[in-house]
Amino acid sequence: MTSDGKNINERLDQTLAPYAQKHAKSLGRQHLERVDPDRSPFQRDRDRIIHTTAFRSLKGKMQVVSPSKGDHYRNRLTHTIEVAQIARDLARHLRLNEDLAETIALAHDLGHPPFGHAGERALHQKMISVGSTFEHNQQSLRIVESFEPRYQQFKGLNLTLEVREGMQKHNDLFYREKNNAPQRIYSPHLESQLVDVADSIAYLSADIEDGLRGQFFSLQELQTLTFVQEALQLLPPAEHLFRPSIIRAVIRLLIQKLLTNTQKNLVANTIHSLEDVQQCQEKIVTLSLSDKKLTQTLKNFLIERYYQAQPVQTSTKAGIHIIESIFDSLVSNPNKITHYDASKDLYPQLADFIAGMTDSFAEEFYQKNTKS
Repeated sequence: MTSDGKNINERLDQTLAPYAQKHAKSLGRQHLERVDPDRSPFQRDRDRIIHTTAFRSLKGKMQVVSPSKGDHYRNRLTHTIEVAQIARDLARHLRLNEDLAETIALAHDLGHPPFGHAGERALHQKMISVGSTFEHNQQSLRIVESFEPRYQQFKGLNLTLEVREGMQKHNDLFYREKNNAPQRIYSPHLESQLVDVADSIAYLSADIEDGLRGQFFSLQELQTLTFVQEALQLLPPAEHLFRPSIIRAVIRLLIQKLLTNTQKNLVANTIHSLEDVQQCQEKIVTLSLSDKKLTQTLKNFLIERYYQAQPVQTSTKAGIHIIESIFDSLVSNPNKITHYDASKDLYPQLADFIAGMTDSFAEEFYQKNTKS
């Protein structure tokens, strides 16, 4: 109990909007555990995630440019931290559950394979060739549910239902048990929707900075974009050529636009409760259509000038080749998979093994096991 006689969940829930996911109304965990009087369930989930091996491994996985190319480029871990920071800020503005939003953000890339999005596509195509699929959000869920042996009583982390739902990025309706009956849910809680957009804000702003750092484009070229010109209006003229100020202005403008449109969506869809959110068939936490079009011009610029630049493409193609070669090698030599179990299906074990690799481990494994 706190000094005012309320438990930690009740005290935290007093500040939340009526449509936020409340701490005290969490549907709990698969395996019963003792209640922690000093931490909310989502705080406990956050702590569990940051102590995992998978979380620490994110440091060795590239975002766009390989960590081996320079210490100052973003990696998958620094990206995750930036998403979590933006998610907390957005949740605070909207009076949503900050702990839940932060926890989902910290977990959202746990299952990402090496070599960025190209690595994920390569592994997905290989899994398709054997009648399966690979998707990093689902892999993140597998990690927290089945791996990370940190407890004697159960497998995985035994996270709350709300965190696990938020990690799935639902695009279609799904079902949740309510009063012993399946209840149709069209949309995940707002904290989950919020993390999805925080992810986009984080990578857009970060990729601008990393692209400038790597001299893939200039400030002058960047400032020809309408969205960047609008962001510059938030700055005094003296800061228009100062790279950190421009990055801050882009983040600030994206957040402002998102908050404005989200407030409009809450009113337009008559959102007064969490159940209203779940039954709404439209995303609530989202940019307006016009702002999406505006940011798409920025994304197109980054695709052309950064993601498709020759140095990045050379590294990307090398990563794709490494993953494809490792996959083919392991199909023929599955005993090289750590903890391989011949009594179980090979391909999920193969995907788990590759997805858990850092860039450098994959490169080393490739050199030792696939090159003749």
